Amino acid sequence: MHVMTKVTLSIGGVLLLISAAALAIGGASASDTSWWDDDSIGDEYWTGDTSTTFSEKLIWDAYYLVYVEEGYEVDIEIYEGSNGGRSEFSSCEEWDDCEDYDIIPGYDYIGEINVYTSDDFVIEFTENEDRSVDVMIREEKVPVNSLLGMGGGFCGLCCSLLLLMIGGIMALTLKGKPKVQTRIQIDNEMVVIQENPDESLYDQDETA
Repeated sequence: MHVMTKVTLSIGGVLLLISAAALAIGGASASDTSWWDDDSIGDEYWTGDTSTTFSEKLIWDAYYLVYVEEGYEVDIEIYEGSNGGRSEFSSCEEWDDCEDYDIIPGYDYIGEINVYTSDDFVIEFTENEDRSVDVMIREEKVPVNSLLGMGGGFCGLCCSLLLLMIGGIMALTLKGKPKVQTRIQIDNEMVVIQENPDESLYDQDETA
């Protein structure tokens, strides 16, 4: 078999095994998180009221669900992070998911905070009539590393299958190619010329 065909099939086979392992490991790791659950609301990260100010670290690979005491309306002001980090509050009305996450007794879900750069942030809450009402922030982490592993494994799987297909086609093409030999007799010496790229160019046999 042609050397290039063997190399192509070998690389494809090794890449297939590595990609399948990466896909399996990434999928298993991601499945251990609650992020896959449609109704997941993460873990309690901070609780307070509108008379207190949130001043904690928020990370980019998570989003933060905001709940306020049931029956009250609260405005949120997020200041730029201490190191220039950016974050943004999106009201649940924008995504039309207020009812989807409104599952905590005594609280109303009002929206989520998306973080673009991890940093320490200051957040102020203000009730419309300046009353002190309870506020809760819940953190839902996104399994970024697991998702990247799954994505890399899937891409590698596609590439390995492509290489195996190419190698298989090359092997079938070479297998169906006939072996051509040209024999030339000079005096009593037989010279065999093989016109096949897989074999040596010359084989010589001496006759009596």
